[in-house]
Amino acid sequence: MFEIKSLTLRNIKVYLRDKTAVFFSFLSVIILLSLYILFIGNQFKPDVLVGILTEQELTFLMYSQLLPGLIVINSVSIPLGNLGNIINDLEYKQLDGFLVTPVKRFKVVISYYISSFLITVVISVLLVILASVLMMLTTGYIYNLGVFMYTVLYVVLFSFISSAIMVFLTQFIKSVNAFGAFSGVFGSVVGFVSGIYMPLFILPDFIQKVASLVPFTHMTIALKQVMMKQSFEIIDQKFGSNIPPTEYQNFLTQYKEAVGINDIGILGLNVPMFWVMVLIVVFSLGLLILSAMLINNRLKK
Repeated sequence: MFEIKSLTLRNIKVYLRDKTAVFFSFLSVIILLSLYILFIGNQFKPDVLVGILTEQELTFLMYSQLLPGLIVINSVSIPLGNLGNIINDLEYKQLDGFLVTPVKRFKVVISYYISSFLITVVISVLLVILASVLMMLTTGYIYNLGVFMYTVLYVVLFSFISSAIMVFLTQFIKSVNAFGAFSGVFGSVVGFVSGIYMPLFILPDFIQKVASLVPFTHMTIALKQVMMKQSFEIIDQKFGSNIPPTEYQNFLTQYKEAVGINDIGILGLNVPMFWVMVLIVVFSLGLLILSAMLINNRLKK
């Protein structure tokens, strides 16, 4: 246990010391924020609600739609940035010093995963706290305790899933330069495929089916269902009670599709979100085990 702890701390320190790696870990988040501020933010303030909801309520609605995407992008880009340590260590033979000690290889592998998981959880929880404080200061609204706790639990779960997937993907990258190029674009690709940058319903049916196979798509949807709950309660109180039920249901159907909050199943099949998450967790565990075997084989060479 002492060896795993020491190796994990070493990986965390190496990551935090490399300011370039830290910056590129947040590149996708910066891109997403820029897109919302410059282009797509106002489209999540429906014209029909302008004048009914206050400007603060509309802003809270927009932030509640934005934050889940930021969290999921974070869960992808941060562990990927940290896992550059694997590429560095393998390419520059920095692991040779560990391999001549009694430390078992599987502990070296586990330390990479744990360090990525811990960094992702801490930064993502801090993001949620900071965003909640900023929302309270700018809108007067804040997530209630139930929403906050569910969000933190999802952050932990998604950090586990994303770190396992990122560990697996890094096995196919052989050089530091290739890793830099890959990490620079991967978060943005996930943002588009997962419906974070734009609604999935405007994309071709083929792309939607591909998106249903991407774990990050379901992670984004699940988090939106939690974090937008209070926003829909505000809409229901201010708007739903003043128009005919049929008209209100039509509005809700269209708006939920626009913000990407509806379950999409898998390949058009109606699979409940609970079982989708179970499948994703099992899939992630399988990738983690396979990654450990692949890294162990590379260390033997």
